[in-house]
Amino acid sequence: MKKAKSGLILAAAILAMLPFGSTWAGVCQAPTAHSELDLDGCMSGDILILREVHFDTDSAKIKEISFDFLDQVSKELKENPTIKVAVQGHTDSIGAADYNMNLSQNRAESVRYYLVSAGVNPQQLVAQGFGLTEPLADNATSQGRAENRRVELKMVGTLVLSEPQPTNVYISTFHAVPMELVIPAGSQVTWTNYDEISHDISFDGVQGSRIWTKGWNGDTYSLQFDNPGTYSYHCNVHKDVNGRIVVKPAVEEYVTTESPIYPGQTTSSYKGNQTTQRVGS
Repeated sequence: MKKAKSGLILAAAILAMLPFGSTWAGVCQAPTAHSELDLDGCMSGDILILREVHFDTDSAKIKEISFDFLDQVSKELKENPTIKVAVQGHTDSIGAADYNMNLSQNRAESVRYYLVSAGVNPQQLVAQGFGLTEPLADNATSQGRAENRRVELKMVGTLVLSEPQPTNVYISTFHAVPMELVIPAGSQVTWTNYDEISHDISFDGVQGSRIWTKGWNGDTYSLQFDNPGTYSYHCNVHKDVNGRIVVKPAVEEYVTTESPIYPGQTTSSYKGNQTTQRVGS
């Protein structure tokens, strides 16, 4: 969260040509039981083998020993909400080709479901099964078959998130309207004071800025929210002025709240009617 400035929105085509992370000289390396997943340096087309993901035999049920590892994978994906990956399942050559294709698809779906349940944006993930069609080693040996049974993360592109929009909260007769505002990351929020007395906006007990009265002329205070999360605020002067900003990686619709029609409009007459517009419409 930072003072509001106009942010840069990069075209998806440009982003796809650059490293996903901020470390330009990074190397895209597969995680292990002893090293955490770090997507800095990963580019579209890179593949990471998740050797710490295990399943019951002939099953798509993920073994419990894999949970901590998958939690770490989900954490990294949530911290990189613009990265889109394919969860890819592979098998060895034991059994019929159709059976292995279905098994690999179901295992990929299980991993995707686990990551989504852990909070990863489902739009970041696609599940793909390849069965026995893409071996890494010789299926004639037990060691080779073990190497071929695997789950991979393939970097497939950049997820285009909702374009940030300037958004308003109006303070009228000691109430913030709307009390809850859902916005995409990168959006600027502006509080406008329509009361005849001053207010301040404080987050987590830390005072932000006083919004002084100007005889109902609508003094303002703005912040930009870059990181997903829920940010609760209140006024240290008048406790009824409170609300929360919910920041998501992407939203499906933009909600706009009407401003008071005239200065000093009372809460009873100011309804704060809202209009909704679907993203992309």
